[in-house]
Amino acid sequence: MSQREASIWYFGNKAGLDFNSGAPTPLMDGLMETHEGCSTISDRNGNLLFYTDGVNVWDKSHKLMPNGTGLLGHESSTQSAIIVPRAGSNNTQYYIFTTDDPDPEDTPNHGLNYSLVDLTLNNGFGDVVPTEKNVHLITYNPENDLENKFKCSEKITAIQHNDESSIWVITHFVDSFYAFKVDSNGVTKAPVISATGTKAPVEGYKQNGVGYLKVSPNGKKVGIAHSQTSYSEQTGPKTQNKQTGKVLLYDFNSATGRITNEIPLLSNMIPYGLEFSPKATKLYVSINIYDDDGDPNGSSLLQYDLLSNNIIGSKEEIITSSNTAGALQLAMDGKIYRAGYPISGSGTALSVINNPDAKGISCNYQSNTVLLGGRTSELGLPPFVQSFFIFKFEYKNICLGNETEFTILDNAPFDSIKWDFGDGISSTEESPKHIYQQPGNYSVTLTKYIGGNPMEPLTKEITIFDVPSTPSEIVEHYQCAENENSNGIATFNLNLINPIVSLDIDQVTNVYYYNDLATAQQDISNSNSLANIYTNSSADEVLVAKVHNPISDCYAYAQVRLKVKNALNIDGPVLPGCDIGNGTGEFNLYGYGLLIKDQYNLPNNTDIRFYRNQNDAQLGRENYLRDSYVSPNRTLYIRLDQENICYGLGQFSLSVQRMEVPFQENKVYLCADNDKIEPVELFSEVSTNNQDDYSFLWSTGESTPSIKVNRPGTYTVTITNSIGCSVERKIAVFAVEPPKITDVLISNDRVEIITDLNGSYEYAIGDIYGPYQTSNVFMDVQTGTTNIYVRNLENCGVASRELFILSYPKFFTPNGDLKNDLWQLNFNGTDAHFFVESPILIFDRYGKLLTQLDPSAKGWDGTFNGKQLASSDYWFKVTLSGGKELKGHFALRR
Repeated sequence: MSQREASIWYFGNKAGLDFNSGAPTPLMDGLMETHEGCSTISDRNGNLLFYTDGVNVWDKSHKLMPNGTGLLGHESSTQSAIIVPRAGSNNTQYYIFTTDDPDPEDTPNHGLNYSLVDLTLNNGFGDVVPTEKNVHLITYNPENDLENKFKCSEKITAIQHNDESSIWVITHFVDSFYAFKVDSNGVTKAPVISATGTKAPVEGYKQNGVGYLKVSPNGKKVGIAHSQTSYSEQTGPKTQNKQTGKVLLYDFNSATGRITNEIPLLSNMIPYGLEFSPKATKLYVSINIYDDDGDPNGSSLLQYDLLSNNIIGSKEEIITSSNTAGALQLAMDGKIYRAGYPISGSGTALSVINNPDAKGISCNYQSNTVLLGGRTSELGLPPFVQSFFIFKFEYKNICLGNETEFTILDNAPFDSIKWDFGDGISSTEESPKHIYQQPGNYSVTLTKYIGGNPMEPLTKEITIFDVPSTPSEIVEHYQCAENENSNGIATFNLNLINPIVSLDIDQVTNVYYYNDLATAQQDISNSNSLANIYTNSSADEVLVAKVHNPISDCYAYAQVRLKVKNALNIDGPVLPGCDIGNGTGEFNLYGYGLLIKDQYNLPNNTDIRFYRNQNDAQLGRENYLRDSYVSPNRTLYIRLDQENICYGLGQFSLSVQRMEVPFQENKVYLCADNDKIEPVELFSEVSTNNQDDYSFLWSTGESTPSIKVNRPGTYTVTITNSIGCSVERKIAVFAVEPPKITDVLISNDRVEIITDLNGSYEYAIGDIYGPYQTSNVFMDVQTGTTNIYVRNLENCGVASRELFILSYPKFFTPNGDLKNDLWQLNFNGTDAHFFVESPILIFDRYGKLLTQLDPSAKGWDGTFNGKQLASSDYWFKVTLSGGKELKGHFALRR
């Protein structure tokens, strides 16, 4: 942005000023008549483009643009318009932001709007784009009837965004600031909203909306003047009780659009104009003065020192005059101009603050000295994007040894200038050149002087870069010949030369190659360099290498001679790899490289790389394989380099090897009895004959083929063969206690064994060796003494118990057919008296004793007192040896 965009002003009653010559010169060609709001814009060379009062737009020939009427500003709005360039339009498009006059007697109020002016229209004189005319922006609550009535204040200002491309347009309403971002995409309609601690309520409009809003040229501060902050619409003489105006100062973040940290500078007065000094060290405010009866009595100009520790207390009155308190506006000459007119006269001249950054009366204020050529000013002056008043400079050639050139980017006038290059050297030239003696960071400061007074210095940090370091002598690079009769011609990968022509390991560099120095120097964009895969045109051809630092854009040159040599033929042994499934194996290329070095007795500085195809190996491309490579069986290719010289080429085969160690996951059991655990041996399952071909590592840290353990848990063994392939075997070890017989249930010839149920068991009867069964019930057991046995499936001990079995018939049929006619216990030839110690007592179902049967008798015939008993169930009881009582029941069937 150039300051000459603010070089021409139109304002008041057809008044105008031209600042291009350095001193303001009256313009007599303006057609605008406005009491307050107006805005003007020029091109970078200071030529008028157009101007507006917020309602009409006049082009550079002072004609109304064809579509340049009916904008929704108002000539009596404090800041009815501000013109903002659109980024990326090459200075052909500008936005006019307008604010209406929020008067309760004047409805509807249109609020804040914007329109787009395109200077390519109307034969280059410009016109308002119909599709982007009076586009409304919301700075109020549409649901609030009062806010919806007034919509905005009369305040608007603009400043460059921190990105130095887009612009913030800032306005205020009631108790909030609204910052709209304008960039190459247009106007962002969603504003950044910053609430304030002070409220200018809608109940006091229109007067609450009057007063200027400004942002400092450096984009760090915002000042606002509320001519009134009353809750009443009552008008009339401005008596003391009606003077509720305020001036407030805020911090502004040009990166986020946020406004914070409110400082109330002034209260209970009627401020109007407001402006920052060029260095943003001072803030000036114009205030209307009224007598006690409310009659106007001129104005006062106040200054605040923004560098003071007590800004509020730094207030100084610069002058009191009979003029009204008009607008204050910074100009490209670094001075602040003041509008207004005598209470009983016309404003035929502007007042000026000649040294705005000076403190107090040293600011050199002069009243009514800038004549307007017979035209008159009112209250307003044209506001601008405040960044127009910040000057900038650029620099180029930042390589050590070059002449670094400094250029001022704006064309604003100045009396003298001073550069400080940050190394103790200064210059008063407008566009100096300077050679730095050392690389590093330097603070360069530019100071402009106007009227003998320094403007705010501009400082930039610049970095002077050292040029890349390159060899001073021709370096040689060797490529392996594809055949012995190459005649010095081969295909080279020029990328392999980079490390020997770029000697800086701490710099980012790119290297470009050329056939000669002149071509390298002429190729500014480095786009015409040789292809990286290059076939030399003659034996021992010399190329020029341009070593370029892309960060600093510094470069240096080196020469390299391309030479060809016969390659050492490398044929490596087969490389086995461990099978990882799907026919692929993992191959240790790093270890194989060490093997090649040892086999061919190569020096330690030999660089060995492996490739998938022969051409890549021949050229030494960057797609070489890393230390570990997964692949099926295939052929790979070798390239050897020594100090960036091709030394040898070769090939070898990959062979996927399977780990042939048969095993499966096992379970092993520890037998524990009364806290005594017998250790068990765990085996790797590698046969004894092959154990020397493997190494073993158990999870216990042991390295033997087998180990003994006496604790439950999961044990692992890693088995590794001679080529480094490994498999892992897991063995789960469980602690198992021997079985315990807790009870035996005997019913007639049925035996049921009850255990502790803490294991998986199998059962046998009569013989410890079995046969065993998984069921714990035995049927049809013969009468007599026998043993039962229980063992667990893990073979951890056998439990046993001796039993006496006495069986009996379950029924008898005393019908005289000599079959089952009598009922008796089945002694099967045993000595009944040895087992039975009492008669056999037989009862009916009601417990009545029917008979006492001698164990040695033939049996009971089913009678009682000589009479046959009916078919039914009957019970018996007998006492066995040892006092054990046997009970049971049987059936009598007729």
